[in-house]
Amino acid sequence: MTIQIDHLHKSYGSGAEAHEVLHDINLTIDSGEVFGILGSSGAGKSTLVRCINLLERPTSGKVLIDGRDITGVKGKELADVRAGIGMIFQNFSLFQQRTVLRNVTFPLELNHTPKAKREERARYLLDLVGLADLADRYPSQLSGCQQQRVAIARAPPARSTPPRRRRSSTCYVASTVNLM
Repeated sequence: MTIQIDHLHKSYGSGAEAHEVLHDINLTIDSGEVFGILGSSGAGKSTLVRCINLLERPTSGKVLIDGRDITGVKGKELADVRAGIGMIFQNFSLFQQRTVLRNVTFPLELNHTPKAKREERARYLLDLVGLADLADRYPSQLSGCQQQRVAIARAPPARSTPPRRRRSSTCYVASTVNLM
């Protein structure tokens, strides 16, 4: 899967009150790449990621997935597109009342993957990020780095096959590290 951003603009407000957050962004994330967005606080990192997955609509420009313009896609079709893109946001968005294992199985629960398959996949992903032995802990019992690794384990799209230690056909976008 390739994600291409073509002349993307995002503004809040209109007319003289408009505040342009993203100006003429052009970017290509090729299949299998893990891509991080770095910048100072308020630089538009989260806005860019939210425009990529259309949680926010760009003011103008295009978001293309494998050459297909998805900027106008809505409803179930948009949900299907999002299912193929893994995102990790800066606050990790872990469920505090769920164990590490249940946090990682959550996207698979949403697409009705059988329990045995989702647990097998989650254990595999936790092993990949070095947290297999912490599967029964809760996020509050983990360090910040460990919580980030849980978010990474949860990020692979629910419909993808488990990642291997080689290039895959799935794209992951890691968002928003604030630089001082």
